[in-house]
Amino acid sequence: MRKFLTALIITSAGLSASAASAAEIYLNKDNITVEVGSNTSEGSFNNTFSGGNTIDKVIDAPSADASEDHTQDSHIWFTADENGGGLELLFDFQQEYDLTTLHFWNYFTEVYDVDQIDFTFFNESNAQVGSLTVLPNLGTSPGITAQDYLLAAPLNVRFVSAFLTGSNRQVDFQNIGFTGQLSIPVSDVPLPGALVMMLTGLAGFGAFKRKKA
Repeated sequence: MRKFLTALIITSAGLSASAASAAEIYLNKDNITVEVGSNTSEGSFNNTFSGGNTIDKVIDAPSADASEDHTQDSHIWFTADENGGGLELLFDFQQEYDLTTLHFWNYFTEVYDVDQIDFTFFNESNAQVGSLTVLPNLGTSPGITAQDYLLAAPLNVRFVSAFLTGSNRQVDFQNIGFTGQLSIPVSDVPLPGALVMMLTGLAGFGAFKRKKA
């Protein structure tokens, strides 16, 4: 009886968590942060930070379907000193999310576009919970829109590192964005009333049998 109860609790909690999933949230500068990582190669940021701009330009797209014009004020442009070098970006979501979609606004010519992005995902304890390599297509023109990559996982993500490289040392793009749902700890998910009553009844039945014996 004890084994049956344990299995039932785990299964029902999982079903409740699925049913109680939060609405999808687009993650940008309003709710996450980004910074240049220490694994960024030796190189030049060209005009990326001119005019008082910051690396927050990476996450300033107002929505996942927003179009952005390529200008000196809007894009990120890094040139590595050596082949294989690249730009590392570190994202902090402030809390854990179950990610559903990755959005990337690439540059639209082969000479400067991003050719590969290596993502690593970490939970709130900085334990790795997933990784992903993306070989993005060229961006659209005029008006750069996001390429969307559906993610079946990872879950419980708070921190993300992204290492961007270009075959000719150039890394030029507009934005990176994420869509996800707030992670719900199983311990915080209430069981449906009917299941609670059933579990209580089964527990009482088990106690009655032990007393009778």
